Amino acid sequence: MRSLLSLMFLGSSLVVTACTNHGDPAGGDTAEGAVDSADSASAEGNVMMAAIDGTDTSALAAVTGDAIAIRIAANITARYQPAGCATVTQAGAAIKVVYNDCTGPRGLVHVTGELDLAVAVSTQGTITVHATSSDLKVNGADLEVDATGAYAVSGTAHSLAVTTSGTGSGPRGLAVDHEGSYTVSWDTASQCHSIAGSWSTDIGARTRSNDVNLSRCAGGCPTGTVTHRFLGGKSITVTFDGTATAAWTASTGASGTVALGCQ
Repeated sequence: MRSLLSLMFLGSSLVVTACTNHGDPAGGDTAEGAVDSADSASAEGNVMMAAIDGTDTSALAAVTGDAIAIRIAANITARYQPAGCATVTQAGAAIKVVYNDCTGPRGLVHVTGELDLAVAVSTQGTITVHATSSDLKVNGADLEVDATGAYAVSGTAHSLAVTTSGTGSGPRGLAVDHEGSYTVSWDTASQCHSIAGSWSTDIGARTRSNDVNLSRCAGGCPTGTVTHRFLGGKSITVTFDGTATAAWTASTGASGTVALGCQ
């Protein structure tokens, strides 16, 4: 069995998919489907983070969805290159963004299509954004986004709690539907980032799932675990201990180590 660990650090988020070149530990799954699921989910989260991050309610005379939408619109215009590639239309608490082969933060490249955002603010100051899309392509994935992100700030700590139910296809052209929730957290002072949550991916009548709990500080290596459950019912858990080597164990009893691209 030849194992491959695809470790993707996209800006503030960390997404890990453990898979095999020729299937799950029992030979019944495909690596391409697992990677496409992770790629499409991480692309969705990063597009939302690139819009929402930095839109806290401080220094606002009136904390309203309209006021936050103005900040989000300005962020999007400034964060994508080349200049002018993202056309932003803001009306009240609604934002329409049309991307034309844009490159942005958090590992986002070749972003094309439309993203529509509806902004709301709770009485406690939590910013909520509901995102939908039309013909959106991100990093080679075709996304039909239907997700809600709740953004909160406490001092230097930022978090984005995402509930998602989207469809589309990954960079390899495989159809994926993903549903679940995850929270991305980051601290601008410590430069530590984390992601925790789970999502499932339906391919035909069968489902695979991922449980993720990872953190990483500055340029260091991650700590935490990722469990990937394959379509055939088998699973593999990868454990990260802050070094450049991760250990994995499969439900079949197989085990091994994987070298990581970090220090």
